[in-house]
Amino acid sequence: MTAPIDEEPAALLAALERGESLPARWYTDPSVTERELLHVFRKSWNYVGPLAELAKAGDYVTGYAGAVPVVVVHNDKGLAGFVNVCRHRRHLVMKGRGNASLMQCGYHAWTYDLAGGLRRAPRSNAEPGFRLEDFPLLPIRVEALGPFVFVNLDPNAPSAKDCYGPVLDIIARSGIDLGTIQLHSRGDWKARANWKAMLENYLECYHCAVAHPGFSAAIDVRPDVYTLASHGWFSSQAGRVRPAALEGKTKVELYDVRGEVAESQYHFLWPNLTININPGFPNLSVDVWLPDGPNATRGFSEQYFGPGVDEGFAEALIAFNKQVAQEDDDLTDAVQQGLAGGLPDRGQFLTKSEQLVIQFQKMIVRAMSGRSAV
Repeated sequence: MTAPIDEEPAALLAALERGESLPARWYTDPSVTERELLHVFRKSWNYVGPLAELAKAGDYVTGYAGAVPVVVVHNDKGLAGFVNVCRHRRHLVMKGRGNASLMQCGYHAWTYDLAGGLRRAPRSNAEPGFRLEDFPLLPIRVEALGPFVFVNLDPNAPSAKDCYGPVLDIIARSGIDLGTIQLHSRGDWKARANWKAMLENYLECYHCAVAHPGFSAAIDVRPDVYTLASHGWFSSQAGRVRPAALEGKTKVELYDVRGEVAESQYHFLWPNLTININPGFPNLSVDVWLPDGPNATRGFSEQYFGPGVDEGFAEALIAFNKQVAQEDDDLTDAVQQGLAGGLPDRGQFLTKSEQLVIQFQKMIVRAMSGRSAV
């Protein structure tokens, strides 16, 4: 059972209206993280991987909905999602991603079909009253949205399409064809800051001119040009490529920003998926941010490109993204150190520049109080 959060939701929401941030302990207290796993992640859509990796019968991918291991498989009826935990001793059933005709636990060889039904449990025929049909894998909701596949543990949550559907049209306006992009690489990562602190950094570009010299040389981050927009369950940022970058006249060395994509876009999909599009040859990357206790975050990144990408361009853009990510990690590491001391208890936002951060914190408060985040 999770410990209660002392602050009244109405008071927290009123403080956020004034630009006052959440209290410091919301970023350092293990009981808060425990509640987030229950009230945020178990009641939201969680990205698990690209639809292209689930194209054939038997294809599967594994992932997490908060701390809950999940698996999505392509069976004879389409996509199916399950809690990826054996009904016997709760060992993980499937690992990684690939193709399989059956799902077999590596502990005692309990074996499930692709519809989640238990088909074999060694020695169970000697167990009085044991019936295979009583112990299927626990089903969960799964939904594809464009090239992205999500799962949700909450049977009553709105559909992924209802939550995020319009983002597909916004992405299309950037020059990206979501039907043709191809996965280039994937990698896991860890960071030393609370997951909320990291996403709050993502949700504003107020810091970009100070902390991201390369990013700011490529993209016009002036507040009258760089746009912020809220769409309920997701939010978007967009910026135009700088003319000096197109002409190769920046003081900072950049990747080649010339190409079909002239508008950068950065989308946040509640609660923990970000989608990034940079100027140049068609490209898209995603990041998933998962709590790793209150003071750390783990996740994974996927990089996509349009067909026919030059490997030199791909390597240069990936290096650019890694540089920006390292600069952000340095910032959020320092934020987490400041939060750990607990003083001051509240920060003060600039409501005209950090409105998406304020909206995110409001969503957290509403979700943690048992309400809909939107």
